[in-house]
Amino acid sequence: MSLRDQEAFLSNIHPFEVLSPKQMSKCINNMDIAYYPKDTTLINPEHIPNSYFIIIKGIIHEYRDEQLVMDYHQQDSFDANSLIYSTTKSSFKVQEDLICYELNKKTFLELIEENSEFKDFFLNNLVNKIQTLKTKEYTSQLTSFMISKVEDTLIHEPCIVQKSTTLKDAIAKSIEYKTSTIIVKKDNEYGIITDSLLKMKVLLTEKNLENFVEDIAIFPLLTVFKDDYLFEALTLLIKKGIKRVGVINDNHELIGILEQLDVLSHFANHSFVVDTQIKKAKSIDALKSASKDLINIIRSLHTKGVKVNHISNLIGQLNTKVYKKLYQLIVPEDLQNNACFIVMGSEGRNEQIIKTDQDNALVVKDGIDVEQYRPYMKKMTETLIDFGYPPCEGNIMVSNPFWCKTVKEYEAETSRWIEAPDMQNYMDLAIFFDSFAVAGDKELLIKLKDNLFNKLHDKDVFLAYFAKATLTFDTPNTIANFMTKTHFIDIKKTGVFPIVQGVRSLALRERIRETTTVKRIKILQERDELNSELANELIEAFEVLSTLRLKSQLKQVDNKEKINNEIDTHLLSKIERDLLKDSFKIVVAFKKFITYTFKIDKIL
Repeated sequence: MSLRDQEAFLSNIHPFEVLSPKQMSKCINNMDIAYYPKDTTLINPEHIPNSYFIIIKGIIHEYRDEQLVMDYHQQDSFDANSLIYSTTKSSFKVQEDLICYELNKKTFLELIEENSEFKDFFLNNLVNKIQTLKTKEYTSQLTSFMISKVEDTLIHEPCIVQKSTTLKDAIAKSIEYKTSTIIVKKDNEYGIITDSLLKMKVLLTEKNLENFVEDIAIFPLLTVFKDDYLFEALTLLIKKGIKRVGVINDNHELIGILEQLDVLSHFANHSFVVDTQIKKAKSIDALKSASKDLINIIRSLHTKGVKVNHISNLIGQLNTKVYKKLYQLIVPEDLQNNACFIVMGSEGRNEQIIKTDQDNALVVKDGIDVEQYRPYMKKMTETLIDFGYPPCEGNIMVSNPFWCKTVKEYEAETSRWIEAPDMQNYMDLAIFFDSFAVAGDKELLIKLKDNLFNKLHDKDVFLAYFAKATLTFDTPNTIANFMTKTHFIDIKKTGVFPIVQGVRSLALRERIRETTTVKRIKILQERDELNSELANELIEAFEVLSTLRLKSQLKQVDNKEKINNEIDTHLLSKIERDLLKDSFKIVVAFKKFITYTFKIDKIL
């Protein structure tokens, strides 16, 4: 292999591409090519080599306490820790005849001292390593979607008036500023007056223009920070159904107005069109037409490198609006506010991006006849199936009488789940705990969750059994465990579910109402139920696992296959394999944390 070939090979292996030309040359000049037959032990606690290994061809297995913990393939490298710390608890054994580069220890340690990026990769914690790998994996996809901040787009100078300004003077100032938006400052708070508000509150009511702006302004003005991601502002605009937000600095001072049209022009994204179509839909057919474009939005955002949690948040908001509009179109108006339509499970957590199934229910106000809702709920389920929301295999749908009943009946049900627990009851409770109200009287669900929290007071044994579900599925320490005859793995069972269930168990114990997994983790961190390192690791691992699942599901959609949670490990890139390995390490560690926290070993 020529020097140029060696450089090309190393440049594709992270973090060697961060080396300067001089450092790369130094690296190449101090490398040798070596061959080791199968079953050779390269490293063990009694033998620390003087080389850093970079695999050209072959497979290495890493063992700890005779248990396989990691495998290394072409373009993988090892073992920095034994060189840096001159000790190891692992053994590295050749599984398949090995051809590799050996970089001598002296040069490797010199490069670490000479190049801070190179050093950081080997000495940083697992979260930083994952973030570094993710950055490299998606660098080619970084676009304005991924990196644009609010301050990067057009921010309009605000027309600010004090609360005691007359309407006449405020309108005159807005004309001077050439804007239809008036910002009202009231002490340390901002409010807003729009053109449409002036028409409704002033023109139609013939209000005296000498009245103060405070009388009609809407408080508070929704705001974003100037260094927030622009995509987060887009999600807020869609969620709230508004056309503008205020922009504030770190001191919470208003510095401008961000308009919907400017965000649209920056992204040239179709999501606002879909949002508008959903709002304006006056028939089920029109609503179906609007909802069918969601998959195109998902594909577009994923291709452009948008983080999966941003995609799920945006799609979740649009799905919520579809549900709400459908509820309004199907359920008679006089019945709508005597019940609450809820989504549960992954939909309730705002984490179902591709339509895999529907988990929904109806909570009916006590004293109201449930039977009158049943035909409408049957139509809800049938219509959602027609829209492309697959039916739930477990029949956890509002058309099922079990998931359509009064508040008192649900209270009796939650009591049964707790007092006579079995696997089905644990699952039902988990699904229900993740519920989110999308239409009707949301107070009915709030009341139910209050009742649930009160019942769980001092139920430590129940919570331990509930948390035990975190351990239901095995999580491999290494991809070697599934690079076998069947190279497909269910990433939900092995990685996503343990994080979701473990975090859900902690959230249930702490009476946390938030449903999304990432937000639950952040709240648990704030309450010191999770230390910062573990919280950050969980968020990064959850992002990686969810991204790999979404990528696989989009491929299934393109191939018109049935959507599932399996990924083909043979199709993963080198960096994706590294990300998956590190994410599984975090999941395994989290399972141990849950076992210790809930004392699960005491109930086994």
